[in-house]
Amino acid sequence: MMNIPNMLLAAAIAIAPLAAKGQARIVLKARTLMHEMRATPSPLNGALVDDRKVSFQWPLPDRVNVSDNPLDGFAKQITPADKASLRYRVRYSQDSTFRQAVDKEVIWPMYNPDNDLKQGRWYWQYGYVDGGKVRWSPTLSFTVGDNGHKFCPPALPVLLRGLPSSHPRIMTTKQTWDALISNSKGRPERSWYINEADRVLRTPMKDVGDIRTDKVKDMENQQQVKAYLTRESRRIIDKEEANCTALIGAYLLTKDTRYAREATRRAIAMINWNRDPNVKGDFNSSTLLSLCTMAYDSFYDVLTADERQQLLSAIREKAGEFYADYSNHLENHIADNHVWQMTLRILTMAAFATYGELPEAATWADYCYNVWVARMPGLNKDGAWHNGDSYFTVNTRTLIELPALYSRLSGFDFFSDPWYRNNIMYTIFQQPPFSKSGGNGSSHQNVLQPNAVRVGYLDALARLTGDTYAADFVRVTLAQKPDYLRKAFLAKPGDLSWFRLTCDKPLPKGKGLNGLPSGYVFPESGLASFMTDWSNWRTNAWWSFRSSPYGSTSHALANQNAFNTFYGGQSLFYSSGHHTSFIDRHAIYCHRGTRAHNTILANGKGQRIGTEGYGWMPRWYVGEKIGYVLGDASNAYGPVVSPLWQERARLSEVELSPKTGWDTKNHVTTYRRHIVNMGKTGLIFIYDELEADSAITWSYLLHSVLKPLGVDEARDYVHIEATNDYGASDAYLFAPTKLTTDVTDQFFYPAVNWLKADAKGTFKPYPNHWHFTATSPASQCYHFATVIDTHALKDKVRAPKVKKGGKDCELTVGSWRVAFRLSPEGKGMFHLTDTSTGAEIMYKGEETTVKEDGRTSVLTDQLPQLEI
Repeated sequence: MMNIPNMLLAAAIAIAPLAAKGQARIVLKARTLMHEMRATPSPLNGALVDDRKVSFQWPLPDRVNVSDNPLDGFAKQITPADKASLRYRVRYSQDSTFRQAVDKEVIWPMYNPDNDLKQGRWYWQYGYVDGGKVRWSPTLSFTVGDNGHKFCPPALPVLLRGLPSSHPRIMTTKQTWDALISNSKGRPERSWYINEADRVLRTPMKDVGDIRTDKVKDMENQQQVKAYLTRESRRIIDKEEANCTALIGAYLLTKDTRYAREATRRAIAMINWNRDPNVKGDFNSSTLLSLCTMAYDSFYDVLTADERQQLLSAIREKAGEFYADYSNHLENHIADNHVWQMTLRILTMAAFATYGELPEAATWADYCYNVWVARMPGLNKDGAWHNGDSYFTVNTRTLIELPALYSRLSGFDFFSDPWYRNNIMYTIFQQPPFSKSGGNGSSHQNVLQPNAVRVGYLDALARLTGDTYAADFVRVTLAQKPDYLRKAFLAKPGDLSWFRLTCDKPLPKGKGLNGLPSGYVFPESGLASFMTDWSNWRTNAWWSFRSSPYGSTSHALANQNAFNTFYGGQSLFYSSGHHTSFIDRHAIYCHRGTRAHNTILANGKGQRIGTEGYGWMPRWYVGEKIGYVLGDASNAYGPVVSPLWQERARLSEVELSPKTGWDTKNHVTTYRRHIVNMGKTGLIFIYDELEADSAITWSYLLHSVLKPLGVDEARDYVHIEATNDYGASDAYLFAPTKLTTDVTDQFFYPAVNWLKADAKGTFKPYPNHWHFTATSPASQCYHFATVIDTHALKDKVRAPKVKKGGKDCELTVGSWRVAFRLSPEGKGMFHLTDTSTGAEIMYKGEETTVKEDGRTSVLTDQLPQLEI
C-alpha cells in the first residue's frame, strides 16, 4: 500500500511554482504537470468548486496504478492485478473532525454525491481498505461556491426511473417508435439508411477469412505484425459493422423484418470473430459488443428465444471483459484513447440495453454513468482536445450520443455542461471553414478541411445548445456543399445521421461568424489560434500555437512552443512528417519528434516524449487590435523518461538516444516564446528567450509540406518564405550572431508506408517535406526575433525596414514600430506600437503591458487549472 502522506507531499511539491515576491514570472521545476495516471486527489486541498457538482476522486493504490497495454492489438505486458477485492472509503463533512460526516465504502476510486453540497467550506478524506483496516489520507479542505452557471447532473437512480422495461431502449423506444417513423419521412437520412440497407441485402457478407495477411511476411518485428493485423482485421469488421448499422436503422424506420433478420444473421455469425488469431485490437472487440447490443435491443420482439440468448450471452462475456479492464483504471487514466473515443459509449449502451436482464448490467451502468459525471465530457475546463485535430473527431458519437441518452432518461440537460460551449470554440478556432487544421496531434496533415464528421458535430451542438456560431459554421459549409453531411454516413466514430433523425430542434440563427473574436486561447490544453477574416476563408491569414501541459503523450506531439501559419485555407509554415503508427521510426523521429515542428532544438536535441515533455501558457491577451500569447517550454527537453514510452520503444525497436534526437539531460533552463498578433494585418512578431546551464547551440526550425521553402540571407536578417496556392508567409529572422542555415527536402529518417495499404493492398508512398534550420554558435543565453507577414500571393510583401540593427534593433513593418533586444546580456525586451491605432505591447523581462482602446492590461504569469 502506498504511503499516503508522502505521496500527497510529493504531489504538492511537484506543482508548486517558484516566484520571488513581486516578480511576474513563475518558474516551474515539476517533472510533469499532468500524469498518465492520477497522482493527486480532486478536489485539491484549498480548491474552490463553483462550476459543477463536487466529485471526489483519488489515486489508485500502487499495486494497480500501472499502465496497461502499451498499444492497441498488443498482448498485455503485465499480469492483471486482482481488482475485485479493492475497497475504498470516502468521507466528507463541514466539520473538520468528521463527527458528523457522510462516510461511504466504494469499489472505485471516485464518488459522486447524489446532490450537490451546500455552499461553504468542506473537509474530506479518502482511504484504502486493507484487511479490515482503513489507511486514511490527510484531511483535505475545499470550498463549494456557485458561479451562476453550475452544472449539477442527477444521480443514477433518476436516470433509471426513465429507463423503459421494454425494448428498444437505445436508438428509440416503443413509445416513440411510430412517431420516429412518421417524422422521418421526407428526411434525407431516412433514404440513406433504407437505400444502403437494400444494397446490403444484395451483398454477400464478409468473413474473417477475408482479412489480408499476405504482407505479414514483410513486417520487421512482431509489433509491426500486430499493428498490420489490427488494421486489416478492422477493415473487414468495420465494413460489416457499417452494413449491420444500415440494416438496424432501416428496420427501425420501417419495421420491415427483412432488415432485422439479415442483421441478426450477420451479428450472430460475427459473435466469436474476436477469437480468430488474425483479429487484433480493442476496437474490434468493442465493435462486436456494439453489434450484439444493438441487435438485441432493436430486434428484441422479432428475435427467437435462442437468438436472444446467444446475443445476451455474448454481451455478458464481452461487456464483462471491458468492465474488468476499465474499472479501477479508466477513472485514473489521463485519457485512455479508445475508451473515451468509442468503447465507453458502447459499454454504456450495453449496460442500459440489458439492465434488469443481466445482473452484471446494474454494476456496468453504475460505473459508466459515474465515470462520465466524474471525468467527461472533457478532460479540462477549456473545452479543447489535447490529442489533436485528427483524433478529436473520433470522439464525436460519444460526445453526442451518451449525454443525449442521459438527457432523455433523466429530463436533465446534459449539454448545459459549460464544457460544450468552450468545445464549440475549440472546434471552430482550431479549424475554420474550408481550412486546414491547426496542425497538432498525430495525422493532423490528413485534415485538409473540416470533415463531414466535424461539421455534423457542430450541427448537433448548435441544435442542442442554441449556439449560433456553431450553426453559422454549418450554414457556411452547407451553402457550398449541400450534401456534405452525407459523407459522414456510417462513419464508425462520427456518424450523427441517426441523431438528426431523432432531434426535433432547429438550427438557431445568429449574427454570423464575423461576431467571433479574432483569437481564442485554451490555457489548460495549451492551444491558441488567431484569425484575420472570418467572412472569407480565401483571404483569411491565421496562425496556431501550442504549448501544452499534456506534453507529447498519446497522440499529442513534442511540439511545445511551436506555431503554424495559414492562408486561404492551406498551410504555409507547418509541422512536418507522417504518422504511420505509434511504433514507426519515422513517425517517432520525424513527426512526433521536435525536429518536425516550428520550434527550437537545444544542442540539436528535441523535447521529451511523454507527459514529462510539457509546456504551458503563462500569459495571453485577445483583442481586436492586438493579441498575445506566451509559451514556456523550459522543462520540455531532455531524455525520454516515461516508462510507458520507454516500453513502447523497446517493443518496437525504436532508439531514443542522443543519436536519434534526445539529450541525456535537460540543459535548457529557459525557453519562453512570445507571439504578438499585430491586429488583423496578417503580421505577427515572435520573440524567443533562451537560456541553458552551459553554452549550447540553438536551432530555429521552420517547415513546409506543400511547396519548397525559399531562403535569402540579408545583412540584418534571414528571409524564409513559404508559399501555397493562394498566399505566402515571409519570415524575417533576427539573431545576435551569424547563423548557420540549412534547407533540405529530406527527412532525418525516411518515411516508408509499411502499414496503411488500401483495399487492394497497395502501399502508397509518402512525399518528402521541406525543412529550414538556422543554428547559432554555442551560447548560454540567446535571443531570436522574427517578423512574419502572411498575405495573398498577389500582394506585395511587407519586408521590415530596419532603422537600427545589431543587438538592440528597431524597425518598422506596415504601420507598426518594433523594437527588441537581441543581445544575450541582460533581460529580454520588445516594444511594439501600431501608429494607426495607438495599440501597443511592451515587455522588459518581467510583466507584459498591453494598451488598446485606452485600456491598459498588465499581464503576469498565471498557472492553468489542472488535475490528474
